[in-house]
Amino acid sequence: MLALSYSKPLVNWRTITRFSPLAIYSTLRLIWVFIVIAGELGSVYWTLAKCHWPSIDNIHVTKLTHVLLIGDTQVQTLLPLVDFSFLLFSRRALSDLSLRKHWHIALHLNPDAIIFLGDMLANGKGARTITEYEKQVGKFKRIFDTGTAMEVHYVPGNEDVGLGSIASSASDIRSYYALNFGPLNAEFVIANHTFVGLDAPGLVDEDYQRHAKHATFEEWKVIPHGPISFVKEVSRYGLSNVILLSHIPLSHSEMASCGPHRERRNIRRSAGPGYQNMLGKDTTLFLLNNLDPLVVFSGDNHDYCDYTHVVPGSPSENQEPKSVREVTVKSFASSPHIKRPGFQLLSLVDPVKASGSDTNSFADSLCLLPDQHNIHMTMYLPSLLVTFIILITLQYRTLRRKPLRKIDTRTAFTPSPRSSGRNTPVFNTDSAQLPYFHTIFGSPCATLPSDTRTPHSSSASTVHPVASMPGSPTLSSPTSFLGPSLSSRKRSGDYDDVMYATHYVSRRDSYVFRHKEDVEWAHVREEEECDVGHNGNEAWQGLLLSTTRQYQFLPELPGAKHSAVSKHRPWFWSYTFVFKGRMRRISLSLPSWGALNNLLDFLELGADATITIRKRRRGVVALPMAGFSILWPAMIVWVIINGMMF
Repeated sequence: MLALSYSKPLVNWRTITRFSPLAIYSTLRLIWVFIVIAGELGSVYWTLAKCHWPSIDNIHVTKLTHVLLIGDTQVQTLLPLVDFSFLLFSRRALSDLSLRKHWHIALHLNPDAIIFLGDMLANGKGARTITEYEKQVGKFKRIFDTGTAMEVHYVPGNEDVGLGSIASSASDIRSYYALNFGPLNAEFVIANHTFVGLDAPGLVDEDYQRHAKHATFEEWKVIPHGPISFVKEVSRYGLSNVILLSHIPLSHSEMASCGPHRERRNIRRSAGPGYQNMLGKDTTLFLLNNLDPLVVFSGDNHDYCDYTHVVPGSPSENQEPKSVREVTVKSFASSPHIKRPGFQLLSLVDPVKASGSDTNSFADSLCLLPDQHNIHMTMYLPSLLVTFIILITLQYRTLRRKPLRKIDTRTAFTPSPRSSGRNTPVFNTDSAQLPYFHTIFGSPCATLPSDTRTPHSSSASTVHPVASMPGSPTLSSPTSFLGPSLSSRKRSGDYDDVMYATHYVSRRDSYVFRHKEDVEWAHVREEEECDVGHNGNEAWQGLLLSTTRQYQFLPELPGAKHSAVSKHRPWFWSYTFVFKGRMRRISLSLPSWGALNNLLDFLELGADATITIRKRRRGVVALPMAGFSILWPAMIVWVIINGMMF
């Protein structure tokens, strides 16, 4: 007999929906803040914990010289206003942010010297003037701020100076580079090691010219101050402990392995307009034989490659083949060709202090940077999907509930604990009466109908809400609106006077809540002071005295002084200008307390947060608004981390 098996679901949505919406929303906010901190800061410090300067075997020197090798930063150019688009601007902003974060990690390793292996700029070769080139260089140096005490060296790349002589401005761009970064070919000494920085794009250009004339390197008439001339000059010096720096990798077999740290296939031999993947075979042998380097560091390929070249010895001199190791450094900038960018750490020791002749005087290691794409796809995206599934579940539960019944305006209203009470009518079923007043409000100079509708003192009080009437704070000490003589008047012939209805009485009588110096209500006070004896009505004289006396002894309400003295207002800034023939004004002021309370209620952090969630609008707008109310704290944390720390 077959038995049906039942598997318990991984997530019990009924259990989740038992909690209050406010508790669920608050928990999701905390989880998202933790996710952002882990993704933005945790990945950085996890990288720093795994990156260490390499040590040199059999070396008893306590102090090593640390050199940081960075390749292919490719700082993006500034966007012109004509080609501006929000998507492209966002991509470049995120690229700059990624470079700042990577630079923050690199500087925390405290290197003694930094070497950039070319392609510092993404499109330096496209600059038409020195001003355009300097703008790109300025952005690069703002991101990679090394300070004045740091020793920094640069090697030109094909994106910095161009490759190929077809461009008419090629010579100008090379001069732009020399003015901003230094000489194209350079040599410098660090820890008694001679670093030879080679102009690899210029070497490729000169090599094309040599091939066109079918000349060997010995037969070739070198270009003055060119790369070949520079290499021959360094070779004549007979320098030892040479470390060669070239932006373009040296030639090697396409089938050769690049080591376990490479992410994609091996380096292919190819060339095109403005680029070349590897140097030629003859050029590679020319460099290795003339410079005899200990190690070669290159860039351009964006991915890591560790390859050992075998240089054949000279049979006439009974030289044995020698091996030279070449390391192609990973791209420092994020690239679609690789998952994780990186840089190279190089430790040096003075060869004189080495214990033996066979002991290496250097050691290097790879440092991998955080994979931002992996963080987005494995942390942020799944968390976002789970968050919206929970929100959809809560929305579905809300839709299944019965709609709330309409609130009867005759029932009691309780003012919000965050409401300023300024424009909110207050209703009270027990008492809608005001203190100190025992007479009919209104100007005694006007003629009131004898049958004006007024509530009896013995009957239940009624207040008509009027939208145009200014709000009034609730007063304690409930008393009757009318005096005993007038409240006992019969209303058998009541009728609605369209010219002086009850709500007009309320509107005209609201002046008693104004300050005595308020100019807007000055005409009401003037009517009050007029002569009432002209109509011979003795009752109105007593009524006027009662009204005036109560107005004079009415205690001053809180905030009345502030409304009277309007010049003592918060900070306010305004700027007026003319645009398209019309006067425009931009005004900024500090938000009021009521506006801040409304913002807190909107973000569901106020005292009425639970009510706000329960009364959330249904439909298409509800889900995005709920998502924003959950994600905004994480967004603020993200901005603080990336804006202030990197």
